[in-house]
Amino acid sequence: MERLKGQNRGELQIRAGFVLLLVACALATFATISSERADSWVAHTLHVRETLIKLYSDVRDAETGQRGFLLTQDPHYLEPYIRARSDIAATQSRLSSLISDNAEQTALLSKLNPLVDRKLGELQQTIQLSTQGNHDVALSVVRTNVGHRLMENIQALTQQMDRNESALLDQRLVAARHTRLVLLVATFLSVLLACVLAYRVRREATARQKAIEEKNHALEEQIQQRETAEMRLRQVQKMEALGQLTGGIAHDFNNMLAIIAGNLEMALRHMTRSDDALKEVVSRALNAAMRGADLTKRLLAFSRMQPLRPKSIDANDCVRSMLMILQRTLGEDITIDTALAPGLWRVFIDRPQLESALLNLAVNSRDAMKNSGRLTIETSNTYLDQTFADSHVEVASGHYVMVAVTDTGGGMAPDVIQRAFDPFFTTKEPGQGTGLGLSQVHGFIKQSRGHVQIYSELGIGTTVKMYLPRTSAQQDAEAFTENMVFALNTSKKVLVVEDDDEVRRFVVACITELGYMAIPAESANIAQQKLATYPDISLLLTDVIMPGKNGRQLVDTVRPFYPKLRVLYMTGYPRDAITHNGILDDNVRLITKPFSMQELARELRYAFAEEVV
Repeated sequence: MERLKGQNRGELQIRAGFVLLLVACALATFATISSERADSWVAHTLHVRETLIKLYSDVRDAETGQRGFLLTQDPHYLEPYIRARSDIAATQSRLSSLISDNAEQTALLSKLNPLVDRKLGELQQTIQLSTQGNHDVALSVVRTNVGHRLMENIQALTQQMDRNESALLDQRLVAARHTRLVLLVATFLSVLLACVLAYRVRREATARQKAIEEKNHALEEQIQQRETAEMRLRQVQKMEALGQLTGGIAHDFNNMLAIIAGNLEMALRHMTRSDDALKEVVSRALNAAMRGADLTKRLLAFSRMQPLRPKSIDANDCVRSMLMILQRTLGEDITIDTALAPGLWRVFIDRPQLESALLNLAVNSRDAMKNSGRLTIETSNTYLDQTFADSHVEVASGHYVMVAVTDTGGGMAPDVIQRAFDPFFTTKEPGQGTGLGLSQVHGFIKQSRGHVQIYSELGIGTTVKMYLPRTSAQQDAEAFTENMVFALNTSKKVLVVEDDDEVRRFVVACITELGYMAIPAESANIAQQKLATYPDISLLLTDVIMPGKNGRQLVDTVRPFYPKLRVLYMTGYPRDAITHNGILDDNVRLITKPFSMQELARELRYAFAEEVV
């Protein structure tokens, strides 16, 4: 009997708790509706005030246009007047509609509209008099100050209507706050009572024990998930920190390399045939400098700071075009197989960098197979769902094209897989590799908003899967090709803006030797002065990162005054001045330091051949 009574009491408590929760939900819903109503009143008041401001502003604009015309007799000054007259009627109608439920405001508007009409009539009268040649008569009408008094009355009425709207809004907000407070207290009490009843129902020992067990199990899962997420986050933070470190030194390092490589190239060009021994020494030094430049490019790729030019491409076509190069690189003892999916989606990617990534993976596979085995390149359409995205940092769910490179090498141990994308990490013998191949691939794919994953088993082999973002756009036509020939024009002037003295001297010397006229400038401010001195400058060659105003800011400043000026940027570290997330802005031409005289000549020819829009 007691157990039955307890069960009945428990059921009553549960029902009462549900009733209280329903009451709380109803109160919360009513509170939400009340809040939305208050928000709508706020929006209505703001709309009324904006319309009042617009009406007064239109009348002022009309008067400004009239004053300008009377003073100058230039019809262009009437444009604000004409525009304002066309807007005022619509603004008056809109204001009348907004305050139609407010008798006081409607009465004020009935006084305001005739004043506006009289003001417009006064403006029209003076303009007609001046247009008909009675300029002095028109000015005498202005000097009567009738228009000034009309504007004062219009301003006073609009200000009074604005104050009325503000006061009305304050009253409504006070009422809404009071209602919201009452509903909040009632909701809190309902929820509190429901919680008390729920607590009493759940006091039974068996139910409490079960709840504790379930919570412990859920807590263990959360701890495991958190540990996994923290481990991945630490890896991402480590990669970002290394990327910032390497990217941070790239600018100065590339400037130094530009000076070294550039002057070595200039020395080679000026040596005579009798300097063959010295030429060989200088050539070796130049090759070493260019290898250093290549190393810097790899570091920028890893740190996701290389400037990319992504386009809509066919990944299958990219793989096919690389097969001959890969076969020559890997050797005859490695068989290359392909499994290219038909109907493959297009991808938005920088094709040369994708080709470089395929080559890097193929070379790593060749070394893992010890120059003998089978390499398979596979493509397919795939979808990464939200579950996969949640378990992998920096991955967004969606459609991707997968490009997988599989080898039959010795495979990787789990600890090696975890460090495989770290820069300078390598399992090769000293002197056999820089440890930047996979990190370069990782940085490029991540910068392209894709994903890369390694799957490997010891004694079986390794698969590296690159997930490239899908696009529906078709490939853009190339504006230039490498075999195009452009004639030099020695009359063209090139303004060279570079804050580093040695780099500036080298670039000026290169441009002069190429047959152009070079004008140096060490800062953006001096560049603007040179443009004013030499208005016939054809091209602006500017460094991106400079003290004070950077290259992009310089271009944005001078472009309105020199719309036909061609622009070529040069940099060793673009940051975000001409890129967004590493993607080059549209219509931006860039040459990266260090560069050879041949590369500079090609970019200058391309720049001069482009149409300036």
